[in-house]
Amino acid sequence: MKNLLLAALLAVVPAVSFAEADDAAREKYAEIFRKYDAPEEVFDELDCHDDLDNELCPMHDDKIPCGGAEGIEKYCKDLLGEAIVKADEGKEPGKQLNAVEGCKTYVSWDDDKAVCCPSDHCWDEEYDDEDFDDEDLDDEDFEDDDEYLDEDIAEEF
Repeated sequence: MKNLLLAALLAVVPAVSFAEADDAAREKYAEIFRKYDAPEEVFDELDCHDDLDNELCPMHDDKIPCGGAEGIEKYCKDLLGEAIVKADEGKEPGKQLNAVEGCKTYVSWDDDKAVCCPSDHCWDEEYDDEDFDDEDLDDEDFEDDDEYLDEDIAEEF
């Protein structure tokens, strides 16, 4: 009987620890995202958390960052969890108080967003062949660069 009770207790303890870790992680994400709930000139000065891409970004679906506001908002709410979403609900956007708004800025590839999450899909959509057509670049485009480099080097000596 003791062994059965001990086994049941051991089965419950890890589940509680995972739930607490999950809440702690969500609060950590909320703290990060709230910084991005700011005017563009503020979040442009912030560094993306590349070391946390697997936690903060929708790595399972790289279409989300450029897939529209509805999908990004759903992703952010799911990531942050109901408690944080409700706690930040109604807080004025742009004051670094709303984790959902900050998450949307962090994740989204839309104009005036932070564009912190990697996405091969969004890169292909945003920067297609029209934007970077090698045929548009001639060697002449770079000739002046060599002159400036030669002058800079000569000035150093």
